Amino acid sequence: MGLEARNRRKASELGAPEAEALIATVPHLARLLSKEQVAQIQNVLDAEVLNPMYVEAYQKAMKASVIARSGNLVLRDRMKERKAKKILQKRVRVSKNDAFIRVDHNKMLTADALVPLTNNPDEADYLLKVREILNRKGVWLRLGQPWNPKGRDPTVWEFWFSLGYDGDTIETDDAIINREELLGTTMLGAGFYTAVLTGHVQTKLKRSFERFDAQYDRGWDFHVDLMRNRHSAAPGVTRVSDWLGGASFPSTDIWNRAHKMRMKAWDANAGGDVVKAQVYLLIATHLVEYNAQRLADYLENTIGGAESAVKILKVAKTAGQVAEVVLLVTGVGVGIKALRAGGSKAISQEARYEAAERLVRDYAKKEGISQAELKMVRYVPQPKGTILGNIKGGHSAGYGTGPHKWP
Repeated sequence: MGLEARNRRKASELGAPEAEALIATVPHLARLLSKEQVAQIQNVLDAEVLNPMYVEAYQKAMKASVIARSGNLVLRDRMKERKAKKILQKRVRVSKNDAFIRVDHNKMLTADALVPLTNNPDEADYLLKVREILNRKGVWLRLGQPWNPKGRDPTVWEFWFSLGYDGDTIETDDAIINREELLGTTMLGAGFYTAVLTGHVQTKLKRSFERFDAQYDRGWDFHVDLMRNRHSAAPGVTRVSDWLGGASFPSTDIWNRAHKMRMKAWDANAGGDVVKAQVYLLIATHLVEYNAQRLADYLENTIGGAESAVKILKVAKTAGQVAEVVLLVTGVGVGIKALRAGGSKAISQEARYEAAERLVRDYAKKEGISQAELKMVRYVPQPKGTILGNIKGGHSAGYGTGPHKWP
């Protein structure tokens, strides 16, 4: 019987566990390991039981080989010394690295572990990076002994997995890794937060929501203040002013749809549908821009309203800028940058309208949503003294009713 077989038998007698039995305690682990790797694990298990025994026997034999001692000079019996060294040669040859085994992570990942759950392109890009990290660092099977307040027990062992040779522990009870367990590692989880949850797309959407809300509030407050001023004016002043200018004061109801579209965009984004969020927020921004232009036109068509019109036009301009950013959020507006003429940072209003209408139309068709639900408004400048407003296609918005009606 060879040394290896004798060591295996002796280790088993001393309580060293069988590698196959230990491996079987982790579901699906056996399929990941080759015969050589199983033998490697067995060596680690046997060495922990046998090697301390051999070292102790060697030290005793070396002590027994001493013939005389004088200071640092030690005289030994050569035959006994050789026998002592032969004892040490019986040790199981292992290293620290033998307790680390790289396994095929592709056999461990669930089918959907690296499949995006949302249509956020940042998520798809990040999951590609995760695959690259896995290919580079690998998943490693780690063999060790659990902590014991009474000290290490050479017969008790456990397995776990890590991302990389000595990286983050992957919290899985079996040899299968799902998305939650993969992103539960510190490195990949932090990367997901940075690249996806606070990544390019979400950062743009967050800023767009904030800018939209600011312009919506300004437009609404301006409209309400204007309505209050009209009601507090002397009797007949507002109607004469409107009649002379050919203007009709818009109802505050014009802001309802913009708010509704904004809330649908917010809910969609919270649910992970960034494309839907983009479409609905784009419609909302165009509505705010449209409403602000209508108020500006109303003011310009009243006596002394031109100065106030300048203020509300700032809301329209900013809303248009927000719309351009939203159009480019998920890359759906690819090619829109080419429409920027002469190196300008802004595109023309007409080009933006056309790109937005195309995006919304295609989305409505793909998702089976009626165009009435997602209808886009387009502001068309009107000659002075005419009633305001145009819906896409040049049809009347229905708000202008002539100088004979007033609040």
